[in-house]
Amino acid sequence: MVIRNSKGQDFADWQGGEEHMSFLIMAMAEMPEEQIKIEKLYEKYNRLMYVAAYHILNHHEDAEDAVIHAWEKIIRHLDKISEIDCQETKSFIVIITERAAIDHYRKNKKKNQMEVVYDEQEQSPFFLTRDQELENVELNHLFRGLTKKYSDVLILYYVNGLSGKEIADILGLKEDTVMQRLHRGRLKLKREMGMDE
Repeated sequence: MVIRNSKGQDFADWQGGEEHMSFLIMAMAEMPEEQIKIEKLYEKYNRLMYVAAYHILNHHEDAEDAVIHAWEKIIRHLDKISEIDCQETKSFIVIITERAAIDHYRKNKKKNQMEVVYDEQEQSPFFLTRDQELENVELNHLFRGLTKKYSDVLILYYVNGLSGKEIADILGLKEDTVMQRLHRGRLKLKREMGMDE
């Protein structure tokens, strides 16, 4: 199957590697019930994960590597996923995948000594929320107005209910940095909403 971006460019023929990737991901599970949950998540979100990673990396093999790294993090936090088919899970998975792709990009950038700039303030085309209050168009618009470093932390904290420590692990940050971003993100949201203290 060939996946195309909005410009009609091929993402890559990704069908051949799926069976191998599926095997690797299933091997990460420790218990049979985890395997079942992972299999359902894989069937529902793996293609979306690949597209999100490819959107950042623009390279087939790098996107696959980022997706595998994202699966490692998702499996470590599998207990945080209660429902397979919901916005909360989708947001959780896309944020982890985007972070894995950005990390992969940075590692490659350092390795290759290339001078390519990635704008982290670019908003994800996959930004979605589940929470009814966040479905409010105005609040959703305000969230989109934040930079990714604040919006990702706020989504993982408020929408996915993760702790500061868990967010730090997922995003590869120090817990103090996560708490600082939460605080600053809240302040920015309040300013956007006209609720200055």
